[in-house]
Amino acid sequence: MGKNTKLAIFPEDAPEKSPNRKLLGVEEIAVHEIIGTLSRQNDFDHQFRPLNKYLRERWVNAYLALERDGWSPILVHKVADHYYVEDGHHRVSVARALGIAFLKAKVWEYPRQFKSTRECGNMNCAERSSAKQYLTAME
Repeated sequence: MGKNTKLAIFPEDAPEKSPNRKLLGVEEIAVHEIIGTLSRQNDFDHQFRPLNKYLRERWVNAYLALERDGWSPILVHKVADHYYVEDGHHRVSVARALGIAFLKAKVWEYPRQFKSTRECGNMNCAERSSAKQYLTAME
């Protein structure tokens, strides 16, 4: 149908090497805000449905673990308002299938990247003031 059904991929290379990330700890996160992965884009679609038959047994085991003991927190990386799974893909898949709204997750957060710069306009910017003072002194 031409619609992209691939799972989103984390937007940065080697997130564990990012000096700007911050560990938020374990939090309850909304399942619908989990949109991607760090490494499993070929195993799940954009709705975290398994794409391969060999994943079926792990999916069933994740479901049984929930029924038996509950789940340990998944591991996610947060960029803006979206989460990318590092560990816990099957748990997210089962949660979506069962309509579970929130999961416990260990969350690493990354600051938003703002690329827009402000023009000085008519303001007295330090760069402009210094340049004017320097030019005046040279004359």
